[in-house]
Amino acid sequence: MSYLKKYQWELVPEKLPVVKRNCPKCNEKTSYINTEKFRVNANKNNLDIWLIYQCEKCKSTYNMTIYERIKPYDISKEEYEKFLSNDKELATKYAFDLNIHNKNKAEIALEDISYTLVKKELNAYYIRENELVIELYCKYPVEIRVDKLLSEKLGVSRSKIKSMHEKGLIFINDDKNSMNSKVKNGMEIHVLKVEDNIELLELIV
Repeated sequence: MSYLKKYQWELVPEKLPVVKRNCPKCNEKTSYINTEKFRVNANKNNLDIWLIYQCEKCKSTYNMTIYERIKPYDISKEEYEKFLSNDKELATKYAFDLNIHNKNKAEIALEDISYTLVKKELNAYYIRENELVIELYCKYPVEIRVDKLLSEKLGVSRSKIKSMHEKGLIFINDDKNSMNSKVKNGMEIHVLKVEDNIELLELIV
């Protein structure tokens, strides 16, 4: 059985996104840093849970609502214990939760985040002999364009990436096939195994 050369690129954020909001003490719009700490308040039979942010300038705090006026049995005991222990993985999950930010009308800044790339070779059934495929895996939302990702991670100029795309040497397996597209989980980037791409192929593998 022949296999197609396929690699998974996992994008791991190097830091948590900040929230942009008006600080009442600084009297201007500032960045609020995720403290990775929760505040849990029990009021009779109801629970309120917040994720605490802190102004990077004056250190004043902003509590972003995770749960409001819920019953203790509405969340699992495991998750509740994680809130109490300020579980970092849970704080990361909510730091990237766009629905939570939208409900709080909180402006999340994803564009400032850099990512570490974790590469892994995958087995895939043979499709085309002259192609190499990069499958993108993003556990959290990403605000980065495909051309910028390839340029940064391969050390190749964006103009060269776009030129190769125009020549059909690189393409995205979706309806748009645009280097301007935002990176999405499960997106596949195809690179043709031709002489013009030798340098690029060596960087990928």
